[in-house]
Amino acid sequence: MCCRPANHKMILPCNLVEADRQAWNACWGRVRSSPLYQSWEYGEAKRCSQRFRPERFVIRRLADQAPVGLVQALVYSLPWLGGVARISRGPVFLEDSAGPASTPADLEAAFRALQTAATQRRWRLVRIAPELPAGAETVARLGTLGFKRRPENVAIASALLDLARSPQEIQAGFNARWRRHLKKAERMGLALEVPPPQEALAFLIPAYEAMQQEKGFKGMPAELLRHMAAQEGPAWTCRILFARHRQERCGGVMIVGHGDTCTYLVGWTSPEGRRRQANSFLLWQAMREFRDLGYRFFDVGGLGGRTTKGVEEFKKGLRGQEYSLIGEYSYSPWPFLK
Repeated sequence: MCCRPANHKMILPCNLVEADRQAWNACWGRVRSSPLYQSWEYGEAKRCSQRFRPERFVIRRLADQAPVGLVQALVYSLPWLGGVARISRGPVFLEDSAGPASTPADLEAAFRALQTAATQRRWRLVRIAPELPAGAETVARLGTLGFKRRPENVAIASALLDLARSPQEIQAGFNARWRRHLKKAERMGLALEVPPPQEALAFLIPAYEAMQQEKGFKGMPAELLRHMAAQEGPAWTCRILFARHRQERCGGVMIVGHGDTCTYLVGWTSPEGRRRQANSFLLWQAMREFRDLGYRFFDVGGLGGRTTKGVEEFKKGLRGQEYSLIGEYSYSPWPFLK
């Protein structure tokens, strides 16, 4: 939603209607710059790997039941008490419908519907990182609706590259240093390898975990990556690309396509791969492949927050359209939890 042009049609009061796969897919293709964490397949991967239960809804106008958006909540059940619901990068709105950025009333309608669902479905606590741009007016409106900013709130930021351009136009948008590194990689004689995802993960996960320990950062859990690679869907594509030099793998990246967008999830490079700019080579190859598959946007996978300085500089060198979202909030229908 961060990249969607302003639309000033009005959303009338709305409700949430539970969605099956068919209803979800019918709307998902109408979400522009779709976030990974609201995709059906990501919800399934979380269900299989981390005991979350996905609950999915179409947001519909009460007047005519026309769909205007989608929301996926990942619910963790607490015995006898109900559930804690986590909503990441949602709700999302359909490109040809108004979103909550249009008017304060639109925002209120969507979030009132979420509050009603929380009561009806016994969600005792809702933790939400909305797909809303940062701004004082939005913060004030969420506060009026009873959504409280979390003390450990971390703004969500990333950047999108438009893959609808020609490869020459995309590459011309990189900064000079990024283009220089890419040219160096192309001179180094790297070869591209794209094995089946599950076969590739058998190599990538141990290498990635060793890099995590060496550099002291926390990435995506291995089990979640395995289940994401196993997902299937009409707008879902998982690719793991390796760079090889003299038959040795020296770099790898995992990219997932979801809706009209693909997201850079994890990357690994050996010392030899860093010397030969393997990561630049692999990201460029991935952009070209996902462009050919029909994806419109490439999400660099996160900026700021816990991203290390070197990784952030590398991603910013691609010069995508940067966006910043409002961060994490919470809501509870139980007064004592507020």
